[in-house]
Amino acid sequence: MTTDNTLIKKISNLEDKLDFVVSALQRKRDTSKYLTAQDIEAEYGIDQRTVLNRSNLHPSSPGFIPSMKISGKGRRKYFERKVIDRLLKPVSRR
Repeated sequence: MTTDNTLIKKISNLEDKLDFVVSALQRKRDTSKYLTAQDIEAEYGIDQRTVLNRSNLHPSSPGFIPSMKISGKGRRKYFERKVIDRLLKPVSRR
């Protein structure tokens, strides 16, 4: 394999990665009011088990994430988008 072929493969690989990143950035953000743990994992990158475990903590605990269950939707927990956004917003420390 020549260096030209290796260079072409590397460029092709970088193009594929850039296409993936651009398509992820251009994807329209879901604006629904409520999210499931799976939605949070897909959108924010936080493991869904972490979100579900923190929703089971006592409300006075600092790691608690409030959730709700919607009747007729089974056992699935839903989280309000504005609460998740507020919890994940960067905080400036002095």
